[in-house]
Amino acid sequence: MIDVAVVGAGVIGCALGLELRRRGCGVTLFDQNGDVGHGSTAASCGIVRRFYSTMTMTAMALEGSLIWADWNDYLGAGDELGLARFERPGMLFIPPRMDAGVRRIAEHMRALGIAVELLEPDEITARFPFVDIRSHAPVRRPDADDFFEPTGRQIEGGVFEPDAGYVISPQIAAHNLRVAGEQAGAQFRLGRRVCAIERHSSAFRLTLQGGEVLEARAVVNVAGPHSALVNRLAGVRLPIENRALRRETHVVRSPLFSEERDASLPVVGDVDSGIYFRPEAGGRDLIVGSLDPECDALEWVENPDDLEPTPTTDAFERQVLRLMKRVPRIEMGPRRGIVGLYDVTLLDWNPILDRTDLPGYYVAIGTSGSSFKTAPVIGAVMADLILACQAGHDHDADPVKVTLPRAGFEVDLSFFSRRRGAHRSSGTVLG
Repeated sequence: MIDVAVVGAGVIGCALGLELRRRGCGVTLFDQNGDVGHGSTAASCGIVRRFYSTMTMTAMALEGSLIWADWNDYLGAGDELGLARFERPGMLFIPPRMDAGVRRIAEHMRALGIAVELLEPDEITARFPFVDIRSHAPVRRPDADDFFEPTGRQIEGGVFEPDAGYVISPQIAAHNLRVAGEQAGAQFRLGRRVCAIERHSSAFRLTLQGGEVLEARAVVNVAGPHSALVNRLAGVRLPIENRALRRETHVVRSPLFSEERDASLPVVGDVDSGIYFRPEAGGRDLIVGSLDPECDALEWVENPDDLEPTPTTDAFERQVLRLMKRVPRIEMGPRRGIVGLYDVTLLDWNPILDRTDLPGYYVAIGTSGSSFKTAPVIGAVMADLILACQAGHDHDADPVKVTLPRAGFEVDLSFFSRRRGAHRSSGTVLG
């Protein structure tokens, strides 16, 4: 019998498998894809930053960044595919207003020892001369008559994290975790969809595609955009709804790249324009995605297997035209991009990391869009939570608390409870 069955072998599932094995727990991971990290992880931009609305999420992101910066030692294992690489060119946030909320976030970042700078518009121009500092808020759609009209004011400034960046590549990172997990004794059953989850006495029966039946003492749903469907298989309903959200990111040639100079462009979270972008291909390209401004409709997907995988002209033009207003040297170019899915909690975009009312059934869901950076951290805290609850601890009555060893911050895991109220949040991928 399996100690813990993990449904979903993306970057978070693989991190959980490794952490469970490090705690001496038998674990088998299941995924309908033929290899790890082939779902939402493969579509992630891999951005690693600490700018979050709450101290808890900032601390989780800090812990994650410290792990990514020491990835080889964290894994303790090599990989014939090579190891994921953490590039740290910094990240610039451009909020619509440099208000008390932005300054509060900067203060709790500093309290955790994170380097952060508040920049005036002229400082942004001096450091990043390719950035047009005119404000584009409120964000408009390209078909609006005034889309290209200036608002009449400049941005109020920005927040710069000098050691933030992005991981190359998220899919390789998941494979690294798989290799480390296998060396530690984790088992993987890939290309095998879980079709049924039934509780019998003190164990679960999992029926796989093809009819094979396995038993497990505990089950963890880490299925990303498929997680709501997996919950239904187990007959589990949560107070907080999570849904699959269609996402597109697009690629344009970067006019800022030069072989003769340092091409380490920063990541930019441009809330004022409704987009984010980062370098790709050594700075030769830019990846641009959406920050979900209010004028754009969200594309919810009822069945993740029905995802339309072709990028649309509408989304490409919308995001690239917004990018062109912020970086005027950008040209439209041919349509290039990828389509993926987020797994979003509708309450506040923060994940649910919790037990459920079904004994032995756990969830690490609602993680997409903001949790790649914290994947190894989620793996560790979920492993602690699962082992505590399996040993009889009542997490609902007495929440498990975990001290992050690198950040030195105690996380009360009730923050991620299925029963929580809404946390202070942007209500978007920014958290």
